[in-house]
Amino acid sequence: MSDFITYLEKQIKLSFQEKQLIIDFTKKEKLLKNEVFIHQGRICNKLAYLENGACRMFYTNDNGDEVNTEFILSKGFITDYISFLKKEVCTVTISAMEDSEISILETQHLDKSLLNKLSLLGKNYIQKKCLPVLLDYQIIVAEKPSLRYQMFEQKYPEYTQRIPQKHIASYLKIRPETLSRIKRRLIDLNQLKS
Repeated sequence: MSDFITYLEKQIKLSFQEKQLIIDFTKKEKLLKNEVFIHQGRICNKLAYLENGACRMFYTNDNGDEVNTEFILSKGFITDYISFLKKEVCTVTISAMEDSEISILETQHLDKSLLNKLSLLGKNYIQKKCLPVLLDYQIIVAEKPSLRYQMFEQKYPEYTQRIPQKHIASYLKIRPETLSRIKRRLIDLNQLKS
């Protein structure tokens, strides 16, 4: 049984028939590095769970720059929940940062009762996972650039090991060159303390 089904069973009560429906309509897919799962401007009609790998959520601004808003490392949802729940266009693109495996639940095959349960799961996920991440993000980007990186590194140490520096810089709203200087300064300070 996939981690996705195990996760769902921990979050919502599923009857045997509902669990079987989910198993029947869930398919595993591979996303290659840089492959897009959801495009900004389209409606998200899939519930997807990242079994392993790494993805990023970003939007493209008016200047054509990609601005990262969230990173998802294995064992997390990679769905634009607002688009999924409200059937509105996605405000973000979701793309793989490394080769990844996902479980996708095609929701058009599910009955109303199960869709309601999944919607409730989505709302709970937004409250428990997405809102705290958004709050962290708002706190981090309100600081000076060097403190932004230090807070990010302290809060998400695994991210600094797996996510390319250009994506971290975008997330922190600083230029990659600035991030390089900050990291070099921090390394120099740590060496002086040793």
